[in-house]
Amino acid sequence: MSPFQKDPDFFHVMDVAEDGRLRNVFWADARCRAAYESYSDVITFDTTYLTNKYSMLFVSFVGVNHHGETVLLGSGLLSNEDCDTFVWLFKSWLCSMSNKPPNAIITDQCKAMQTAIEEVFPHAHRRWCIWHIMKKIPENLSGHEKYGNIKYTLSNVVYDSLTKHDFDEAWVEMINKYDLQDNDWLHGLYNSRYLWAPAYVKDTFWAGMSSTQRSESVNAFFDGYVNARTTLKQFVGQYENALRDKVEKENHADSKSFQEVIPCITHYDFERQFQAAYTNAKFQELQEQLRGKIYCYPTILNQEGLLYTFGVREDRKIVFEGEDGEIKEKRFISEFTVLFNQGDCNLKCLCRLFEFQGILCSHILSVLALMEITEVPSRYILQRWRKNFKRKHTFIKCFYGDMLNTPVVQRYDSLCKRSHQVAEHGAESDALYTLVMDGLNELQIKIDAYRASHEVQDQHTEKVVVSPIPVRTVGRPPSKRKESKINQVVKKPRAKKLQGKTDLLAANLNG
Repeated sequence: MSPFQKDPDFFHVMDVAEDGRLRNVFWADARCRAAYESYSDVITFDTTYLTNKYSMLFVSFVGVNHHGETVLLGSGLLSNEDCDTFVWLFKSWLCSMSNKPPNAIITDQCKAMQTAIEEVFPHAHRRWCIWHIMKKIPENLSGHEKYGNIKYTLSNVVYDSLTKHDFDEAWVEMINKYDLQDNDWLHGLYNSRYLWAPAYVKDTFWAGMSSTQRSESVNAFFDGYVNARTTLKQFVGQYENALRDKVEKENHADSKSFQEVIPCITHYDFERQFQAAYTNAKFQELQEQLRGKIYCYPTILNQEGLLYTFGVREDRKIVFEGEDGEIKEKRFISEFTVLFNQGDCNLKCLCRLFEFQGILCSHILSVLALMEITEVPSRYILQRWRKNFKRKHTFIKCFYGDMLNTPVVQRYDSLCKRSHQVAEHGAESDALYTLVMDGLNELQIKIDAYRASHEVQDQHTEKVVVSPIPVRTVGRPPSKRKESKINQVVKKPRAKKLQGKTDLLAANLNG
């Protein structure tokens, strides 16, 4: 493992075999590292995207930003999927993120990966991706004569069980009804239910990450830029293009949240409270819950002083695929319990949407309206989704961001690299700015001299790294993805000079 410290903001590290062959590589640019400071609560780790011509897996650490969009928090190429490789990768990623582990992490069911997570992130909440689990239903159950009924029932058990007790009871009933006692796959899933079943994981904040949507969006993030036939050098350039587009999309969403006001759909004061605070995407999610309020009927079940217990009946409709393949609808009534402390306006609902997603549910909103609450406490307006909260990564100057090299950006960037607090004070006046910059300029001279002398030494001691030997990945079928339009273009002869950090990474990847 050979860390390259030439740029303190662009972190990358390589795992090289004794014969000089590249085995694994990890990197995280300055923007990824800064974004993690805001989005370290929940991450997903994905290995299912694609492999390159050396059969190296492209892996990614992914979070969700204040608009609910995918944000990249680091990437890597792996030549193996064993426990040691994952431990190396997780430790490298953790090092790049100032040794701050995530609060929660979503992965697939890979045993080697789970073992590595337990070692490197022992205190993180873990969850398996439901998308990976549910897509295996045909593989493990399609041979059963009542497959259609089983698939429908299993989905109901997974998604409609409100409590752990409900899940356990419904699961046992399903197993007995369809004589599935000997199905090893279902038996294993039930024994690990605390790692994936919504009823068991919904008390933890997951930033609303739907495993299905997030897994699909990770793939969509890079589709059209790279595929299994993309060379390592092409990969670096196309990876840069994908990130540039993602930055532009986030900047556009930030701008819209300030410039475009989404009209309220009710006369409730607390809706205007969320309208003023949240990004447009998150405010629209809140409005979806407000629309759902019309199907909710709250009644007081019990009152002890300022403590209320409400029963909320919700008229629900689900759409599903019948045994004959036709799309059908079904209406039914669900019962929810909402606890309300009138003294401090503390609320909890059995559905746990707020705990899971950070958005108040329609059941709680119906109680707020019934109790004529005009303003909700600030704890229910998460900083996570606010549009006016300054996030460090939006000011980071990165090599794919195309930020103009204006004096303002130069000053702000120089100050932020040294100290955010100093930057805030130094920007207050011309006098303070001059005082800070004089000191930093003197320090920069010393740093430049130090780095120049050490770069000369590194040139004599740096080990030559050659391309990896193609390897066979255990249990992974060849990619069937169509060739992207971008990759069709890069096949044509053309010269493209990669500058800055791209030069550094491409040189190291290609030996």
